Amino acid sequence: MVLRRIPLFILFFSITMLSAQVNSPYSRYGLGNIFPTTFGASNGLGGMSAAYFTPNNINYANPASYADISFTTFDVGAYGNVLTLENDLESYTSGDGNLSYMAFGFPMLKKLRHSKFGLSFGLIPYSAFEYNIIQEEPTDDPVLGTKEYNYVGDGKLYQIYGGLGYKYQSDTIHTGKILNDEPVSATNIVSIGANAAQLFGSLYNITYASFPEQVNSQTTKLTRSNNINGGIYNMGIGLTRQYTRTSDVSRDYLVWRIGGSMSPQINVNGEQSVLWTNIFKTGNYESVTDTIYMEPDTSGNITLPASFQGGLAFSFFTTEQKAKNQFTLSAQYNRTNWSDYKGFQDAGKLGDSWRVTVGGELFTKAKSANTKVSEDKTQRVFNTAPWTIRFAVYSGQSNLIIDGVQLNDRGISTGFSVPLGVGKEVQSTLRNSRLNFFVNAGQRGSNTTITETYYNFGVGFTIVDMGWFQDYKLN
Repeated sequence: MVLRRIPLFILFFSITMLSAQVNSPYSRYGLGNIFPTTFGASNGLGGMSAAYFTPNNINYANPASYADISFTTFDVGAYGNVLTLENDLESYTSGDGNLSYMAFGFPMLKKLRHSKFGLSFGLIPYSAFEYNIIQEEPTDDPVLGTKEYNYVGDGKLYQIYGGLGYKYQSDTIHTGKILNDEPVSATNIVSIGANAAQLFGSLYNITYASFPEQVNSQTTKLTRSNNINGGIYNMGIGLTRQYTRTSDVSRDYLVWRIGGSMSPQINVNGEQSVLWTNIFKTGNYESVTDTIYMEPDTSGNITLPASFQGGLAFSFFTTEQKAKNQFTLSAQYNRTNWSDYKGFQDAGKLGDSWRVTVGGELFTKAKSANTKVSEDKTQRVFNTAPWTIRFAVYSGQSNLIIDGVQLNDRGISTGFSVPLGVGKEVQSTLRNSRLNFFVNAGQRGSNTTITETYYNFGVGFTIVDMGWFQDYKLN
């Protein structure tokens, strides 16, 4: 019953949000607004993913984490955002929303003693043009009146990926330390992984030039269509030191992890076509009256910049979830060399972007199992697994340089994760499934004349099915 409701909710969410269109003039440059490659859980942590390895979440940004996937996992997310542009004179607010990602993860070769593999594949967005700007200028001709330019950007790039992760876990080493009268052992884990992806999609720059005061005048329309297609990849690594204290009633884990990933500078194929026409434009209706200039597809290379991220995480986990809280503390640094970007469309002035993020997540104590309140077999059953609360702050610089000033970018993120499953038909194999909610609030360009304040929010459905690839025996 739970699984049947989820696709309907996603469909409703996407349909109701598609009617809106965000308007971000800063998306005119380069490849537009770059989407995060993180999913629901990481989004609540401000996008931290370099050292974020969990058994029940898919982490595309560091494919070395795939080897930590314990069970078959399906992750799909929907997002919404609200954007406010303001200067000293006025402000403007717009919104948008849609499905954001879809991914699958599978454990492989779980019976090996020291080694483990993980596999993931999916579809995620890469970037988008999302702007609609009107600029008016007076003319010297009183008959023509005002001249108006309307700049419109549309289109998205997507990537479909497949990745493999591997980890090697050493034998347990007795450290000789005693904590609360219990011996402490240690294990070293090395993880590596890689993703290969196909980048595809189209981006459109459209310029309308018109004289709005002249009812019968024609509008000149210039359309630049950019089709992009090519292979990209990223690689990741993780180094983990895990301390274990075993007692008669529980097993506690202290985990230190350093993680990192990188995407090299790479060229992808691009084609640009240019069409210049005269049109009659009434509202959204356009009628072509004359073709002034047409340049068919021109092939070339688009240079995507190199990027890398590194992070550190410290975690405490325990099997005694009803008595102790669990937590993770993380810090991360990201950098992308956008100054090396080259493409057909106007790149503007791009600089190397960077971000520093710190935060953590807290796992609440597990609830006690429900006691029977009646003999009725239709009574409701609840998933009693712990909740997760996440929080992060970040600060850095975006890739845009406007009037010689590189735009800053700073904000906060928060989120929480709740167990999925209420009802008498809840399957035990789905008890690790989750709903991941997040809210992100930030500002870009507060050090320039136009400040962009954004609020991103969304939900991720992480369906973990423990019933796949199980060995069954006949009685």
